[in-house]
Amino acid sequence: MGVMGVMRLAVIMALVASVTGCRNLSPRPVKPIVSVVTPADGARYDTGETIHFTVAAAASANVKRIELSINGNVVVTEVNPTPSPTFSSRISYTPRFEGRIVFSVVAVDTAGTSSEPFALSIVYGVEPTPEPTATLEPIFPAGPVTDANGCKLSASFLQDVNVPDGTMIRAGALFTKTWRLKNTSSCDWGEGFSIAYLSDTPMSVADNAPVRPTPSNANVDIDVRLTAPSSPGIYTSTWRLKDPAGEWFGNRIFVVIHVP
Repeated sequence: MGVMGVMRLAVIMALVASVTGCRNLSPRPVKPIVSVVTPADGARYDTGETIHFTVAAAASANVKRIELSINGNVVVTEVNPTPSPTFSSRISYTPRFEGRIVFSVVAVDTAGTSSEPFALSIVYGVEPTPEPTATLEPIFPAGPVTDANGCKLSASFLQDVNVPDGTMIRAGALFTKTWRLKNTSSCDWGEGFSIAYLSDTPMSVADNAPVRPTPSNANVDIDVRLTAPSSPGIYTSTWRLKDPAGEWFGNRIFVVIHVP
């Protein structure tokens, strides 16, 4: 569990204490409360990947069930086998469509009272790219990018080496994000290749960083020096590879941070 997960769990445990305390002081039930410990708001998953939600709930009238919804439609119901003042569960769900999905979680007590919904958004697969206007050129080329020798350039994202999505970083702090990519082109990457800022929140004074020469089918770690925004929130910065001629290619890659 990451730092943000620990903090969320601490919050829900404090709320549990307040709910159970009220239960002893007053016969009137206190409305249920619920929190999603993981994943972090703004997390990203590949198409076909199952999302595992760690959820904690409390209610003075005992938690009966937890419901996971998309656009107001319940997609998973997790029943507490023995209704109790607190209930923690791991809910698994595999979305059937791509894009930015807004999930909502509520806890329901034995009296049928629901908590306020806990909402979070997840980017699943490829997030839709807005259609370019007539006055703008498309960000991505219409066809495959090839070098001067006719080699089709391509790259695959392998992993976040550090700063996993949802990492909590204080406002204004400097940090280095490292991604591991694979050169899936049939040719080597020589001098002049770079990683460049593409969209969302710019966190770097420089909008690009060099990529060291990488043989075909080899892996490469790419570092970018970034600065966390000065205001609290969830921030995403999107980057992509460029060839020496300035053409985009390969997967889009992301860094997602939480500024408290």
